[in-house]
Amino acid sequence: MHLSPGHLKVVLILALLQELQVKPQRNVFQELFESDLQLCPACFSGHREQCEQIFQKILEPSDWSRLIKAVSQFFDRRAIYFLELKEEHQGTQLVAKRKNIDQRKLNTKHLENEFLELKERPGGFHLCRTSGKKPRYVSYLEESGHASASVWFYMMHYVGPLLMQELYFLDFPVPRTFAFCGLTHFQSHAGRTLFHYVEAEEDLRMQLACQLLQLSLKLTFGFSDFRIFLTDFTADNLAYDEASRKVILIDLDSLVLVDAESTSGQAQKYEPLPGEGFTFDVSAFCSGQQLDANVYQACLLLRDVLLKDLDNKRLQLLLEQCVTCQDDLCDMRFQKAYDLIKLLDSYNLS
Repeated sequence: MHLSPGHLKVVLILALLQELQVKPQRNVFQELFESDLQLCPACFSGHREQCEQIFQKILEPSDWSRLIKAVSQFFDRRAIYFLELKEEHQGTQLVAKRKNIDQRKLNTKHLENEFLELKERPGGFHLCRTSGKKPRYVSYLEESGHASASVWFYMMHYVGPLLMQELYFLDFPVPRTFAFCGLTHFQSHAGRTLFHYVEAEEDLRMQLACQLLQLSLKLTFGFSDFRIFLTDFTADNLAYDEASRKVILIDLDSLVLVDAESTSGQAQKYEPLPGEGFTFDVSAFCSGQQLDANVYQACLLLRDVLLKDLDNKRLQLLLEQCVTCQDDLCDMRFQKAYDLIKLLDSYNLS
């Protein structure tokens, strides 16, 4: 029997709908978690209780919504689900992000050695460390209650859930983590990305700009003598929660984490490598200096994206000086950040 392309589409949709009707969404996440457990029991077995609790609280979407999600994944392989919790949590919106990794190349038996032998890599997560000793960040996470195998796995493949949970407890502007279940991370929905606000009213954009600069400083100063240098400080990794009026950092997969206890702590101006956007050298972050790289990226984002068309000569001049930071006008970008925050605050208060 030969079917026209139109009939084939109908058959496909009906088949998908039938599949979605017999497989509730909570079962999908349960099956994914069980699969991840088989991948590395020592990494994820301690998460079973919190994961099963979150699975049961997920409010099932309509068949149509599940169908739209299933069809969309034929064209977009990013595994991102927008969910809502039921019962006493009703109205709570979540985002479930799943990390796709090549399991054929995965070695879970020697996670620690594999991570410690990693060379400097331009993307993903890099932990600056001293040779011959266990990284202090690993001990920090183990003392926080994380299993050793889990720590090594997430640092190697998906550091976002592990770090985001810690930062949320420390009052950093990141989404709340409800659970991380193997390679699936359940976090609170933080709003739309900053790309949705590039044409918003000027007052709002200046508020967002002020918060971005404050965030760049907060990450640099870090926590427990760890400094965080983002390597993907872009508008699609930042969101604005309109309810709380806060800028939220929603992605923490690309960064360099520096142990400040083993560094000199001296401040130094970051010199970006030639090229478009943010170009960087991992060794520069791990050199032992307190770099102004986060401030550089924040100013670059404001100058080229969020505040690009603002007719404000004083503001544009400060942003340009922050980005270029020429030696005769700028010793460090930190002072430029404080000057910009002061200026933006004065507009927000007027």
